[in-house]
Amino acid sequence: MPEPERDVRATACRKLTAGTASDNSAPVRPHPTRSMVPVAAAVLVFLVAGALYLWWHGVWARTGADLGDFKVYVAAGQAVLDADPLYEQGKAHLPTIAGTLKYPPFSAVVFVPLAWLPTQALPVFALGANVVLLLVVIWLGLRMTGRRRDRTTVAMAFLLGALCLAMQPVEWNLLWGNVNLVLMALVVVDTALPERSRWKGVPTGVAAGIKLLPLIFIAHLVLTGRWRAAGTSAVAFLVTVGLGFLVLPGESAYFWGAGVTDPDRVTGSGSADAPENQSIRGVVARLLGDPDLAAARWVPVAAVVGIAGLLLARRASRRGEDYLATALVGATMVLVAPVAWSHYWVWFVPFFVLGVQWAAASGRWWPWVPVVAGYLSVLAWPGGRNWDMPFPGLIFLPSHPADGPVAFALQNVEVVLGLVCLVVFDRPDPGRARPPFSRRLAARLRGTERVGGVKGSRGE
Repeated sequence: MPEPERDVRATACRKLTAGTASDNSAPVRPHPTRSMVPVAAAVLVFLVAGALYLWWHGVWARTGADLGDFKVYVAAGQAVLDADPLYEQGKAHLPTIAGTLKYPPFSAVVFVPLAWLPTQALPVFALGANVVLLLVVIWLGLRMTGRRRDRTTVAMAFLLGALCLAMQPVEWNLLWGNVNLVLMALVVVDTALPERSRWKGVPTGVAAGIKLLPLIFIAHLVLTGRWRAAGTSAVAFLVTVGLGFLVLPGESAYFWGAGVTDPDRVTGSGSADAPENQSIRGVVARLLGDPDLAAARWVPVAAVVGIAGLLLARRASRRGEDYLATALVGATMVLVAPVAWSHYWVWFVPFFVLGVQWAAASGRWWPWVPVVAGYLSVLAWPGGRNWDMPFPGLIFLPSHPADGPVAFALQNVEVVLGLVCLVVFDRPDPGRARPPFSRRLAARLRGTERVGGVKGSRGE
């Protein structure tokens, strides 16, 4: 046998022998008890954060403000059972502004089961459901951005959940028992569904049927070329409208025929400049000192922001970063809303998840600076003048924007942070560091490059 050929075969045999020995050796597995320690510690931290929230909630309960929105939902469900009016002022008597329901008739149908629950179970249900959905949004975000389904990811989800409980939008959403976390979870679950799923688009359509604002996600599906999902979502939304007419024909005719586009039906007249209105309209109204801001003075600005946000989300989606794209659309939705209470900004949660992953994967200290700064800016800080509110957050600290530029900036901090998120997160892979170009090139040549945390193309 020629010498070169013998050398080649000897090398091959050594490699084969080494591979066999490696395969036969038992892998080193971590001790099961020790491997559960991080998860147990994270769950403990989450429980402590939950206990602190319950204490904070108790402070509010003494003011009589706890679960204010959830009580409206229960009353709306009871009104459906009693055939009472929901929308006409002077006739509807729900425990809210003007006594009228702010959502489409389908939402009142969805709220009917709440009227059947025992009174003692309502707070537990409202808080428990929202907390679970908060963890679902975080878990899906970690999974969609490439993290494995392991104990480390479980621990990270609970730790991030504990931190998110301290955010003013999350705390207030839990306090009032609002549906914003429910709507966000529906949209994120829809985003996580496989493209070929027959249910793709349905959760988004249902979310839009409960509250009209998520209709913007159907526009996002159209812009990203997901025609099947967009059609399914539109049909699901129309089904919710049809169910509203079927169960509540008179109320549906009144809602869809009168006042559906009037922002004053949500807040009452003269409230555009309220500090809690954290939208473009609210900022312009506070800047001009106009509580009855006309549409011509804010809609053009909101239109520019809306178009820019949708285009940024489309670009992120084309990179395979659908979790980021969904967060961008969510932030855009709140920014362009005529009225956006501060608890609408639960969309800071997915941005926080992405920011923490980006900073952790960078291996540097400086990416943590904007992440921590953004997080601190939306905490429920104590204090506030002329507001009988415990721990209201930065937006309520100044009594009036005329107090100066710092006061004006604080009153609009959530809008500013939302705009910053649109800009800062418009970069490839904000949730994790990109590998060096040499490794990306080698992976491309091997055909194994991972896009958006999923090997291969979107169709796989």
